[in-house]
Amino acid sequence: MVVGNHENNPLSGSKEAECGSDVFRSDLEHRERQIEALRHICEALFDHLTVDEILREILRVAIDVLQAGVGSLQLYDPQTDSLVFRYVHDPAAADALVGHATPASQGISGSVFKSGVSELTHHVDQHPDFNPQVDTLTGYQTRSMLTVALKRFGGETIGVIQVLNAKRKFDQGDLEVLEIMCSQAATSLETARLIEQARKAEILNLIGDISHDIKNMLTPIKTGAWTLESVLNDLATTIQSIAQTCPTGEPWGEEVQRVLSKAQADYSGLLESAIHAASRLEARTLEISEAVKGEPAITVFKEANLNDPACHVVSSMRLVAKTAGINLRLDLDAEMPSVEFDPRQIYSALFNLVNNAIQATPAGGAVILRTRGPQDDHREVLVEVEDTGCGMPPQVRERAFTDSAISTKPGGTGLGTRIVAGVVRRHSGTLSVDSEEGRGTRVSIRLPMKQPSSA
Repeated sequence: MVVGNHENNPLSGSKEAECGSDVFRSDLEHRERQIEALRHICEALFDHLTVDEILREILRVAIDVLQAGVGSLQLYDPQTDSLVFRYVHDPAAADALVGHATPASQGISGSVFKSGVSELTHHVDQHPDFNPQVDTLTGYQTRSMLTVALKRFGGETIGVIQVLNAKRKFDQGDLEVLEIMCSQAATSLETARLIEQARKAEILNLIGDISHDIKNMLTPIKTGAWTLESVLNDLATTIQSIAQTCPTGEPWGEEVQRVLSKAQADYSGLLESAIHAASRLEARTLEISEAVKGEPAITVFKEANLNDPACHVVSSMRLVAKTAGINLRLDLDAEMPSVEFDPRQIYSALFNLVNNAIQATPAGGAVILRTRGPQDDHREVLVEVEDTGCGMPPQVRERAFTDSAISTKPGGTGLGTRIVAGVVRRHSGTLSVDSEEGRGTRVSIRLPMKQPSSA
């Protein structure tokens, strides 16, 4: 019988045609939406000329166009060989993930980063490279995923973009769209980089002029301090001579002697500190001028006692701490052996740490600068700055002492912590941070007693 034959059933053919038309129309609408999105991303990327703005826009548009649930952008940190979550398009997970690092050799993101080959994953739980750690951290359940390498113009891979859990099933076309978006972004990233370089060159020239002017302005300050010290010493000698002429037993003469001794101790310490600070500022401005000219200062290692720069830092910052109502104190190892280090750079690192600690600590709190010699036959010494201040939020702590460090202080740049990290790195040391919000921060630096080049 041919009555039930599917091929000869006109009704059945009509339904199939209608179904096929719906699928075609759906695919066509989807592709039109993708083309419109690509046009939008091209316009948007050229409107956003900073690298951060470009990266945020890529992620936002990708999630919107591909109808994904959430997404993230991870950038490569060569110092730790890890991928660090820079942006997370999910308010519920952002606090837990931003700043979180995973090894660049692990997970689907690590695989795509290393190979540069994009990947469409329909069932992540069945993928051999899937790392469930992030889901555990956020409580989010990843089902499907698009992962594309983010590259600079010229081919250098700088990170990966991932969009998760499509409202409809991801397909190969979606992966191609995300690749095109990232390719367009590469051109914009290169444009932004060139603009930033031009701005930096202009700023560096200005910094060079400013540092030269600062150096010139410091000369009368130092000369004035020396002259003032001489004048005050002459005045003190004169007052002392007058007081000695008063009859024996006169109380006012003894009182003059007491007040004069205290005043001499105070102004001598203050003037010495001012001259010392001016000399260091003069040296630093000279470094800036040399760096602007392309002649950065080299690290000069010397055999010295690590307690010396610690004492100089506390001496320089004591008045600042006193004004802020902070108890700044030293806890030094009296048996600290000689260590090979650059005194100028270590002073700079400790100064930045103590200054940050004072600013993060409310009145009535304490800041301690501590040194310890080698323990248990280890050939390392320890320097710590500990405070009872406000502590660091997790996202700040994760990025502290990296190139992406951020500051919680009004007007802060995070430059101080990057300076510290650079000093520790040049000394072949290690740095760790122990901080809890509301309970304070302890920054620990471990330095080898002998530098590898001379050991």
